[in-house]
Amino acid sequence: MRRSACLLLLAALALPAPAFAAPPACRIPGMKIHWIADYCMAQLETDDEIAASACIGDELGRAFADDCAAKLHYKRAMCERAIALRYRQDDVDGCLADREFVGATVRNGGVGGS
Repeated sequence: MRRSACLLLLAALALPAPAFAAPPACRIPGMKIHWIADYCMAQLETDDEIAASACIGDELGRAFADDCAAKLHYKRAMCERAIALRYRQDDVDGCLADREFVGATVRNGGVGGS
């Protein structure tokens, strides 16, 4: 290898490695499966996860870019439902920004959690 090429290689190795930023944290708390369970139980107007199991299975088959996109989808759907039923007086953006607006499964960290 020529001396100039060696010097360039050494200089390149001495540079810090490029920093790869971790993906930003999801603003929607909880696990995707818990959002799916809450969504399905809300759709069926039940708190019985067994009764909602077919819906949960169907929703698990839906493709999303990542878990955060899935959680946003289900939270938006639950917000729209809550607003349509007049459980909330704000709009979807306000509901999405409300970190307290979560279903019981998300809040409890699972079905039947405490």
